[in-house]
Amino acid sequence: MGSGKFLLFGDSITEYAFKTDMLEDDHKHYFALGAALCDIYTRKLDIVQRGYGGYNTRWALNILPRILESEPNIRMSTIFFGSNDAVSRGPQHISLPEYESNIRKLIALMKAKDIKPIVVGPALPDEVNWGKHSPASVENNYIRNTEGFKAYSDTAAMVALEENVPFVNLNEAFVKQGGANWRGLLRDGLHFSGEGYEIFFNELMKVIENSYPYYHPSNIPMQYPPWREVVTNPELLERNYF
Repeated sequence: MGSGKFLLFGDSITEYAFKTDMLEDDHKHYFALGAALCDIYTRKLDIVQRGYGGYNTRWALNILPRILESEPNIRMSTIFFGSNDAVSRGPQHISLPEYESNIRKLIALMKAKDIKPIVVGPALPDEVNWGKHSPASVENNYIRNTEGFKAYSDTAAMVALEENVPFVNLNEAFVKQGGANWRGLLRDGLHFSGEGYEIFFNELMKVIENSYPYYHPSNIPMQYPPWREVVTNPELLERNYF
C-alpha cells in the first residue's frame, strides 16, 4: 500500500515551505515549515509539497484532480490559497463569491478521495514593503491590503465551518502573535519569514491535534521498530508497517 502522505497544497507560500534564505541579500537561515513537518512526521507520514507560485483557487481547481491521481495514499492535505485571489484586480484576482465556490469544490475533491482537508486562510500583507519588492504591482494598481486579506480569510473560515473541516486562521494568529511587530513575520511584505512560518507550523499542529488527532504525529505508530528492538526481536521486520 505504501506510506501515508500529508499533502501541502497551496501557492508560493507553500512552494517556499522548505526555503531558509528567500532573499538574495539575506544570508541568514530561517525556520522552514516543510523541514519541520518532515522532522515531526519522520517514519510516520511522507510530506508531499505541491506549491504553485502566483496561483489562485481557479487554477488550483484545475490541477488538483491530476495531483490526486498521481499521488496515492494521501491521508491529509492543506488547502492554502487566497493571497493571490485577494489582489484587487488583474489576472490573479478572484471575486469573493467565486473564491468561496472554489474552496468548497477543492474540499469536495479531497473528501471524494477520503482525504482529510485543512483549509488555511491568507495571513496579512505589508502593502508598502511588497510594493518595494514588486513595483510592477504598484504600477498596475494590483493592491493587496489587510482589509482584502481579512475578507478572504473570513470567507475561507465560513466555508470550512459549513463543510465541517478545520481552519487555520493565520490572519488572526499573525495579528495576535505578531503584535506591533507583525511586519517581521513577512520577508518581503507577502511571503513569510521564518517567524511567520513558525507561527503557521504551530497553528497547523494545533488544528491537527484538535480535529484529526489520529493524524497527529504523537498518535501515529512509527514505521518499523527502533533498532534495539530489532536486535532482540528480528521477526519484527517481517511485519507490514504501512
